[in-house]
Amino acid sequence: MDLQKITSKVWGIAQKMFLAIIIVIAVLIILLLILFAFYKNKQSITVSQSGYNGETGLGISAPSMALPAPERSMTITKEANLDSATTTGDIQQKVIKTASLSITVDDVDKTVGQITNEAVLVNGFVQNSSVTENEKGQKSATIILRAPAASFESLINKIKALAKLVEREDINGQEVTQEYVDLQADLTHNQAVEAQYLELLKRAQKVEEIIAVRDKLDQVQGEIERIKGRIRYLDNQTEMATIAVNISREAKVTLPAEKWQPWVVIKEAAKNLIVGVQNFVNFIIVLIFVLIGFIPYLILSQNTPAKGGGLMNGVA
Repeated sequence: MDLQKITSKVWGIAQKMFLAIIIVIAVLIILLLILFAFYKNKQSITVSQSGYNGETGLGISAPSMALPAPERSMTITKEANLDSATTTGDIQQKVIKTASLSITVDDVDKTVGQITNEAVLVNGFVQNSSVTENEKGQKSATIILRAPAASFESLINKIKALAKLVEREDINGQEVTQEYVDLQADLTHNQAVEAQYLELLKRAQKVEEIIAVRDKLDQVQGEIERIKGRIRYLDNQTEMATIAVNISREAKVTLPAEKWQPWVVIKEAAKNLIVGVQNFVNFIIVLIFVLIGFIPYLILSQNTPAKGGGLMNGVA
């Protein structure tokens, strides 16, 4: 009976201790969660205050600093500059004009000079020119002109006026206004991202931080140079039109001789006929004498008896 009471008391004490331990553990866990949440909130506030232009993730406090990823950073900057970005309506229409002509003229060299002069008069220039001549002495030329887009149509009309015949004429216009606007917008937000990385580079203190920021900065600057190169190309192509001209000489029918002399032709034909008859008669004469030379041999071959036949006759 005493053993049961002791066992019951011990079991009751053990239950109370186990319950107390669980309560203590739960309290500790709650305290740890509160402390962790407070620490994270304080760290987030510190990073936000040390960022550039109020962007989170731009603070430099450790080698593994949260650098702005190119995609996220560029998106943020693009959204920030969206209102100031150039729109299609704010820019002059951009069209790349090209033309190709095939013309026939009397004098190829003269026409090449005239076309060159016409291009120079409108502040254009010859980009490429070549003249060829075949075995028959017929010349042809190819000339490529660059001229201001404003003088594109008038220059084509002047070139056509120099031709005896315009065999082919192709005129094309490529609209690139939207691409140009997009490039300007890309350039604007990439330059803003570049400024952010330059500011980060000034505040970087550790080697790891400098290398990380420098790598991101090189990527953005490379993209900026690519965009600027494309913009320069579009400016050049839209400001100066391209005209390619193929020039050939007009084919002319010429007489085989400057003066027709039928009597000379008749005399030459009669002479050739007489010479031909003479040659034929000479051939017949030679043939007759050759045949006469063969007659004795033919007679002897007919009168000479066969060797076997002569012996039989003697025996008989």
